[in-house]
Amino acid sequence: MNPRISVGVDELTVVLSADKTLLKGLIDWKPKAESMIAEFSRRAKLESIFGVRKDLDGKAPQGYTTAYQYGDNPFYFAVAYHPSCPKMGVIVKFSAYSWALYCQNGQMNIKRFLDSIRSKSYHFRLSRVDFTIDYQNWDITVDDIYHKLLNKYLEIHDHKGKINHSEITAYEINSKASTFYVGSRKTGTRLFLRVYDKKLEQVEQKGFRFKEALDTKSWVRFEAVFKGDYAHQLTDIIMKTGEEELQDLIADKVTEKYRFYDSESKEYTDFTTALLEKPKGVFPRLRLESPRDNDFTRLLTHLVRGSGLFSALYKCDEVWGGEASMNLLKCLYDIYKDDYEPNDDVRLWLKKHKDTLKKQSFKDDLELLSYKKAQE
Repeated sequence: MNPRISVGVDELTVVLSADKTLLKGLIDWKPKAESMIAEFSRRAKLESIFGVRKDLDGKAPQGYTTAYQYGDNPFYFAVAYHPSCPKMGVIVKFSAYSWALYCQNGQMNIKRFLDSIRSKSYHFRLSRVDFTIDYQNWDITVDDIYHKLLNKYLEIHDHKGKINHSEITAYEINSKASTFYVGSRKTGTRLFLRVYDKKLEQVEQKGFRFKEALDTKSWVRFEAVFKGDYAHQLTDIIMKTGEEELQDLIADKVTEKYRFYDSESKEYTDFTTALLEKPKGVFPRLRLESPRDNDFTRLLTHLVRGSGLFSALYKCDEVWGGEASMNLLKCLYDIYKDDYEPNDDVRLWLKKHKDTLKKQSFKDDLELLSYKKAQE
C-alpha cells in the first residue's frame, strides 16, 4: 500500500453574536437569538441537510440552556443560546461526524460554510477548529513517536525553530501509547496537539470511517486544536483564502506550530518534511494576543469555580428560600467593609498589578468571566 497524506477539518464550533447596540435590554435577546438561529439555519441549509429542527435530545453545550438539533441523526450537532446571557451569543457546535456528513451531503467545506453564513443579522467567528493531518500506510506508530519524544530523540519545533516545551501526556496500555497530547486541554488553552492511532479508533468503535480504516495498513492522525484567539484569527484567514488553497492553509498552520525534529540527524522527520512540501501559498502567521494581566481574572474565576461561594449561596436558597443568598452576599459585603484589613500579601499583589490593571477595563474582565467557560 502506498503511503498517503491527507489534510482536513475534524470538528468546529462557531459563535454568532448580535450587535449589542441594537438590543434595548434582556427582553430583546430571546427573540433576537431565535431570529439569528432561523437566519443561520436557512443560510447553512441545516434542515435540507440534517432534517427538521427540534429540541436537543442530549446535553446542551456547556453554559447554554436553550438548544436545538436538526433531524434525528447518529451524531452530535447543536445550536444553542442562553436566554439570560446575550454576551454568550448563539453557539453552533459540530462534532467530527456531523461535520463530515454536513460537508458530504451539502457539498461543503469550511470556506464555503463560512461564506454561506454571512449575514447582516449577526456577526460570527470560530471559537474552535480542529485541523487534521492523516498519515495512511506510513511506517510510523504513535507509540514510537511518543517514546522518542520522551527520550529526547525527537523534539517539536515551531516555524521559527523554537522548541515546544509543553507537557506531553499519553494513554498507555501495557506501556504502549495509542494516543498522546502535546499541551494542555484545560480552560483558556488556545492550542494543543493530539496524535493517535486513527485505524485503531475506527476499528474498535466501528466509526463512520470504519471501512476506510480496514483498507489501510496503518493510519496515524495528527490533530491540531485551535481555540479562542487563534480560532478567531483563523476565521479571518479562511475567509480570505481561496478554496483551492484550503489544504495548503491547513498544512501550513499545523507545521507553523508543530514540526518534528530528529535531534540526532539534526533534520526534520520524513513525515514532517513531506508535510512541509505540501503548502504552496503564503499565509498570515497566528499572533499571540496582546499582553494582558490576567491574574485578577483568575482570582474572579476561582471565586466562581473553586472557592465554594456558589455552593454556599445555593444551599442558603434551598434551605431558606430565594432571598437567602442575597442576604448572605449583603452580610459578606458588610463584613468586608467594616472589618477587613489587607495583609502584606495583598499589598504586595497590588504593588505588582495595580498599574497594569488600571489600564484594563474592569467591565471587560466581568464580561470575560460571564462567558469564558461557554466559549472554550
